[in-house]
Amino acid sequence: MPDSPASPRVVAWKNAWESRDPARVVALYAADATHASGKVAALRPELGRSYLRGHAEIEDYAAAAFRRFTWLRFDLLTVTESGDRAAVEYLRHANLDADNPAHVLELLEWRVGLLSGVRVFHF
Repeated sequence: MPDSPASPRVVAWKNAWESRDPARVVALYAADATHASGKVAALRPELGRSYLRGHAEIEDYAAAAFRRFTWLRFDLLTVTESGDRAAVEYLRHANLDADNPAHVLELLEWRVGLLSGVRVFHF
């Protein structure tokens, strides 16, 4: 499935996650960034919350996620951007999904070229 048109920063975000490289992912985030997702509580229950704050927590979360995925691909369905914000709807294809890709919406916010806040919704 061809991807929906996206800006270079959304493409960089997509490519970083598909790379399964935690350092590449965290390099996109500001030092004080937040990343909120229902998956946070499942992968990092010791935090006692559904959001991450800062590079260390985001990198640890990405590393935990990537240990579960042997491969990962995002097919962008819709991308809506305005100023420093983007809404990215995609199908996540991965070894965990078999023939049923996960339907995901991410709200991305940038500050001075880096992600300052990400909210992830799985359907």
